[in-house]
Amino acid sequence: MNNKIEIILIILLIIYIIYTKIKNYKNKELNNNLSPTPSDNYKNYYKPKRYLITLNELKFYKVLQEIAKELNLEVFSQVSLYNIILTKKELDNKQKYKYFNKIASKSIDFVLVDPNDCKIKLCIELDDVSHNRFDRIKRDEFINELFKQLEIDLLRYPTYQVYYKEALKNKIIENIKDHYYIN
Repeated sequence: MNNKIEIILIILLIIYIIYTKIKNYKNKELNNNLSPTPSDNYKNYYKPKRYLITLNELKFYKVLQEIAKELNLEVFSQVSLYNIILTKKELDNKQKYKYFNKIASKSIDFVLVDPNDCKIKLCIELDDVSHNRFDRIKRDEFINELFKQLEIDLLRYPTYQVYYKEALKNKIIENIKDHYYIN
């Protein structure tokens, strides 16, 4: 009987050692892939963007800046969702990774914040013709539902040739609500 227990323990120990070696090897490979090497030629993988925002967004941004100043708010542009939304600490790593990846490459066009503490007051998506594409419709549906469930105020605003300051200001005021975000 003792012999069987010893054999089982030895097998479990061997399995544990193999598992640990494999895990360490995978982590080492992952870290090696993230570290630059002298042979990396980043021009093969990346190209610089010429503009941070589109001309439509720039036109909107200029009017939005005036309104924000009048309402004592600050404007941030192209804010990543992971700067607005956190995955919950109690999730296991697999869930954290899965749900972080759903938001990692997405951004919101504009975010209005309180200048004193950077509390988010309103997120704004400027909807141009690209939002009619199937992939953008799916993305927008995801964002809408996510923000609705998390009670993050989101204003979707269509693009125009001219932005009328008072109309936009009224729309912003009507969409800002005070929420008590709980950590």
